[in-house]
Amino acid sequence: MLVESHALVLRRHPFGDTSLVATLYTQQFGMCSVLAKGGRAPGSPHSAALEVPNHVRIAFYQSPRRQIFLVRMVEVVERFSRTRNSIEHAATALLMAESVLLTQAPGEPNAALYGLLLQALRKANESSHPPFSIAVAFLLRLARILGFALPLATAKAVEEERTYVLENGTFRPAEQHSGPGIPFTGTEIRLLAAMQALSLEIMSVPELQQELALKLIRKLIAYLEHHLERPLVLRSLKLWSVDLKG
Repeated sequence: MLVESHALVLRRHPFGDTSLVATLYTQQFGMCSVLAKGGRAPGSPHSAALEVPNHVRIAFYQSPRRQIFLVRMVEVVERFSRTRNSIEHAATALLMAESVLLTQAPGEPNAALYGLLLQALRKANESSHPPFSIAVAFLLRLARILGFALPLATAKAVEEERTYVLENGTFRPAEQHSGPGIPFTGTEIRLLAAMQALSLEIMSVPELQQELALKLIRKLIAYLEHHLERPLVLRSLKLWSVDLKG
């Protein structure tokens, strides 16, 4: 059956001599993989269209007997040009795309998540500054969409100079906690609460430096791993681990 949807490109890799396989998060069908025959051949329009994290309109042949669907047509809606000209923007976009790739099951559409990823990519692309705070804000909202939002409603009650650990849905002082847990400073908790309260549309992008953003991202990934009960190996973090301003 030939179907059509808007989609965001999460990943791509070569297939055979000239073809490519792309994993998409589609608006209508959730995550799926598509095969673009001859997609890497000279002059193929599919190669440029199926680049991470492009926003595309795509038509493909969907079949319940196949895990990879054949592309009929694909055209670019938005390219997010700053991801091609800025390593900071590329690192942010790749982390968000990979987070969706690793937390979603194929064939399960989620309108809220699709809208969040598209909005975050647009917001990051609008910024002339490194959009590190957008990656953190995205992970916060991803956790909420997955059903386990951080308990940040009482963030004002925490003391900035103390360290806290999540326990039974609340932040407790580290000295009152025994066993494993994810430590957050009071300052980090208040910052995350402020970021979660703001719409991405009005969030100030350049407010987080790379070092702090990476620290928060690692903690949020650990939080997602705890609730999903499986590891999330984000290869894009290798890019974040270098000095992007160097």
